[in-house]
Amino acid sequence: MCLQTYIGSIVTSVNPYKSIPGLYDCATVERYSKHHMGEISPHIFAVANECYRCLWKRRDNQCILISGESGAGKTESTKLILKFLSAMSQHSLELSSREKTSCVEQAILESSPIMEAFGNAKTVYNNNSSRFGKFIQLNICQKGNIQGGKIMDCILVWCLFSLFVGSTQVPP
Repeated sequence: MCLQTYIGSIVTSVNPYKSIPGLYDCATVERYSKHHMGEISPHIFAVANECYRCLWKRRDNQCILISGESGAGKTESTKLILKFLSAMSQHSLELSSREKTSCVEQAILESSPIMEAFGNAKTVYNNNSSRFGKFIQLNICQKGNIQGGKIMDCILVWCLFSLFVGSTQVPP
C-alpha cells in the first residue's frame, strides 16, 4: 500500500484513517534517521530528517509546512514529525543531559491533546477536526537537542473573511 509519494522535495500523503503496524514505529524512525531523502521510500520522516540534517549543514532555520483538506491527517502528521525530531534530539544527547531535555520534549508532545480539547470540533468529515492553525517553533541547540519551543495558535475566522471579500475594508 503506497500512502506517501514525492513530488520533488514535497511528500504527499493519504490519510489511511486507521493504524498501520510498522508505519510510524521506533524502527521506522531509526531507519529514516540513517538515510537522505529519496534514498528509501517516501515518508514524512524523510522530510523531518532532511530538515534536521539541513539545520546543521546550512546552519539556518528550517521549516516544515503541513497543509491539506479537513481530515487529511495534518494534526497526526505534526505529532509524528515532532516524535521524529524528539528521537533525533535524544540521539544527539549525552546520557547526563537526556533526562532534562526529555522533559522539554515531553511537554511539547503532550501539549497537543490540550490544544485539541479547546480547539477541535466534530464535523461532517472529521470527528476531531482542528478549528485552528498552529505554528510550532522548536529551539534546538548546537549539540542537536531540543532546548525549548513555542506553540502559537491562529484561529481562522472564515465568516469574518467572507464579509470583507470584494470590499475595500480590511478585517480587524
